[in-house]
Amino acid sequence: MLVSAQKSLNSQKPAVVKQTRTVIQTNSSWVNALQIDRNPAWVAPQAGGSYVWGRNDPNGPAAAVARRFLINRDIEEIDSATLFLAVDNYAIVFINGRAVTIDNPQSNSSFFNPGRSFDIVRFLRRGRNDIVIAAFNFPSNADRSASNPDGVYARIDVQFESNINRTRKALQRKK
Repeated sequence: MLVSAQKSLNSQKPAVVKQTRTVIQTNSSWVNALQIDRNPAWVAPQAGGSYVWGRNDPNGPAAAVARRFLINRDIEEIDSATLFLAVDNYAIVFINGRAVTIDNPQSNSSFFNPGRSFDIVRFLRRGRNDIVIAAFNFPSNADRSASNPDGVYARIDVQFESNINRTRKALQRKK
């Protein structure tokens, strides 16, 4: 499942991270992502984002979605980079082949409301970056249904230092 999502990234047009702040959220532009209705118990996505599940098996017990994005600036210029993740029920997340989180199977509502945030600066690199999320229902063999919903919402937020902050830091180093 994860390998298939990773391979599909080659056919996807990547999002480009080049402004002072770039936000990339799950939606139908992700590989294998099917937008789904938000369960009222789930945290609301920001504008432009949505909960998704696997297009290849929209009612299946697991889904893998992926997104490629390009960073055209030096990684040292990143002020902050976070991944917000809300998943019903649990997930495994890789950025550039490195595990950000590997959740244990569970049905804890804190995973989807209010969600969790991860500092992802150390996972990023200049140029091509890939995120792959495998999400799972609980119990793991239970199909997605109205009585046992599942979905995943992710938001990557990359903020670069402003020119003013870089200038201030450079002046402080000269002192």
